[in-house]
Amino acid sequence: MTPNTIKSKDRVNSEVWDNLYQQRKSLLSYPDSTFVTLLHRYLTTAKHRQILDYGFGGGANMRVMLKRGHNVDGIEISDTVIEINNQILEEQNLPATLHNVQSHEALPFADEKFDAVVAWHVLGYNSLSSLQSRIVEFIRVLKSGGCFIGTIPAYGDVSHDSGKAKNAFEFVSKVPTQEGAQIVCFESEQAVCDAFNLDMSVALLQSPLMDGSFSRHWVFLYEK
Repeated sequence: MTPNTIKSKDRVNSEVWDNLYQQRKSLLSYPDSTFVTLLHRYLTTAKHRQILDYGFGGGANMRVMLKRGHNVDGIEISDTVIEINNQILEEQNLPATLHNVQSHEALPFADEKFDAVVAWHVLGYNSLSSLQSRIVEFIRVLKSGGCFIGTIPAYGDVSHDSGKAKNAFEFVSKVPTQEGAQIVCFESEQAVCDAFNLDMSVALLQSPLMDGSFSRHWVFLYEK
């Protein structure tokens, strides 16, 4: 299988996120508790040695995987955030390989390179077509028997409630720090499976925010 090059017309959100990273925003220093739970429940260092962490951001989840004994390749769209993470990894003596891959570019890996692919709180920042193209790439680089774990925004999430609808799945964000970013949100578990074109387990993760809004995401697990 050859790499799937995402069409240039579907380049989305790179400028928004690169600007946030340059301002040192959206760089959480602590791991996501749900991610840590799923990591320990579904992935082992024996079976899932090689992991792709797509959209690692502040890198806290990545560092949990590294400290656990996984080998990690990380993908981000910003040289700034890659530089920040490389410095932290060096200080903590944690080896990982970080790559700058733009949202429209194919993943620079051979078929079936990874035992697991992680995409945590990142896939919502897409158009429907760029999301689907990226999913094809994830499945291409995932080994048979490997796991794909991630999240995607659900209806009722702050990004959905405050966004301007383009259609049933695509919205333009009105969240102040991300205004103008294109996002995708899904109403149901089945809508997620249909958009991904995968038979996978999907569950709702919801937590309240201090301003009365909610963080609502579908958490999914796919086994190839």
